[in-house]
Amino acid sequence: MKKYAIITIVLLAIAAACTIIRQHELINKIREEREVYKNNTEALMKDVTSYKVSDSLNAAKVGALKLTLEEYKKYRPGNVSVVKTLKVKHRDLESATTASLVTSGQITGLIRDSTYIPPDCTVVKTIRCIDVSDKWFSLKGCEDEKGQFEGEYTSKDSLIIVATVQYKRFLNFLWKTNKVKNREVDIVSKNPHTKITGFEYIEIEKR
Repeated sequence: MKKYAIITIVLLAIAAACTIIRQHELINKIREEREVYKNNTEALMKDVTSYKVSDSLNAAKVGALKLTLEEYKKYRPGNVSVVKTLKVKHRDLESATTASLVTSGQITGLIRDSTYIPPDCTVVKTIRCIDVSDKWFSLKGCEDEKGQFEGEYTSKDSLIIVATVQYKRFLNFLWKTNKVKNREVDIVSKNPHTKITGFEYIEIEKR
């Protein structure tokens, strides 16, 4: 009888330990989800922070969002449709970045006269042509026989995107842990005429 009582006590102790472990794992999961929700809320509440770096280049800073794949499909359906065109499997998606840019500025160049000979070679016309360019933009073309402008333009840009991570410290001041405290992303346009009007960085959480 005593033997069975000991076995029962041991089984009850194991069951209690398993319950405590499951509850601890559930609490940790709830805490992690609450932390993700908090960080996402803070990132959404913050506007894109614009600032200048060396050489007067335009830059922007934004907090990172963390979404599950299903949340990403739900809240960013337009982006998902673009991802499909890349033939990328959704389960392989790790992050997605979108940026809105506006490029404007002043540019100088030449307006020159050019000789135009029509196919029938009857009347030789003088037409006006434009040739303006700098390191980031060029516009070249001439008016046609009807006086309408026809030409080509080229606009160039170069973006640098940097993600930084701050990790939590044990007791908030000792060694670093593997838990993320804050994640921010900076984007810099190397074109001095470009302004970053919108910027979003989303991490796809795998569950």
